[in-house]
Amino acid sequence: MDLENMTAKEVHEYIDKNRKSISDDECLEIGKWIGKFLQSNPPLEEKKLFGPLSYAEMISIRCDGIIRWRNSICIRCKKQKGYKDCCCEIYPKDKQYNFIPNEIWAREDSQCPYFEEES
Repeated sequence: MDLENMTAKEVHEYIDKNRKSISDDECLEIGKWIGKFLQSNPPLEEKKLFGPLSYAEMISIRCDGIIRWRNSICIRCKKQKGYKDCCCEIYPKDKQYNFIPNEIWAREDSQCPYFEEES
């Protein structure tokens, strides 16, 4: 996807047609493009395409979740970016847990609420 050569309308249409299949990396790229676009003081008609309660907000929320997920820290093994390699005893990488669960990565401190320090 070549966002630099796309118009606001083309980006809006791309998001509209592909919103369920946009990859995480594409979403982050689109989020950066929207931020730059809105800061460039575009014409009001184009700005409305990404106005409040529209795709800018949807992409922004999704990007926030992706970034939090990617910055998760497994409390047991202390590995950051655990979304690729969660490997502790609490959440072993198998059929049941192939990612750090929401209750960890969605928290601001990325700490597991079920972790009990060994005495």
